[in-house]
Amino acid sequence: MIKAEHKTWARVIFNPYINYLLRKNFNSFYIKGVPPDLDKYPGLIITPNHFSWWDGFITHFLLRKLTRKIVFTMMLEEQLKKYWFFKKVGAYSINVSNPVSMVRTLDYTRTILNDKNNIVVLYPQGEIQSLLSENIAIKPGLKFIIEKNSDRNYVLPLALKIEYGRNKKPDIAASFGRIYSAEEIYGDYDVFKKGFIDNIKRLNALSDFAECRTLF
Repeated sequence: MIKAEHKTWARVIFNPYINYLLRKNFNSFYIKGVPPDLDKYPGLIITPNHFSWWDGFITHFLLRKLTRKIVFTMMLEEQLKKYWFFKKVGAYSINVSNPVSMVRTLDYTRTILNDKNNIVVLYPQGEIQSLLSENIAIKPGLKFIIEKNSDRNYVLPLALKIEYGRNKKPDIAASFGRIYSAEEIYGDYDVFKKGFIDNIKRLNALSDFAECRTLF
């Protein structure tokens, strides 16, 4: 597996680039409701939905605005090999076709989460799925990660969408679900699945951003 690095020089390049990229391609960035205080939860796993090429950039920008913690992102190994630069800003790999490598990734993720200053971002769908899909599929990888740390991890669903409206450029909208203790999810994984999907549905139903917080 490929482990993450956090290089200052890479951040100096990457952060301004993401700011530029999102502002160039989107009109505004909205957050539904009041975001949770991410810094107060140790062993926190953020689980965004995966619906577009933009997801990683959007999540990175959002978390940089909301937390001082160090963000690690799980990526497919074939993608991380292709886009090696992401390793320098906290991405690490998972190879779903190699069981031995997968075990190493799960153990590595637990090690990251043992540091209260870290956050892990992973996409439980495992692949891009339409926001409008009636059958959102969620893989069991998250359950395996929290299996040994269920007494000290927390999981927070994050729904994202891109909305076209009156402006030439679309808007970004985000909505956090409720925070789950890993112990609750490990005891009944369907609780997480339902909360993850319900959060996406609530965001999809949102068409008026007047009461949302704006990031730009």
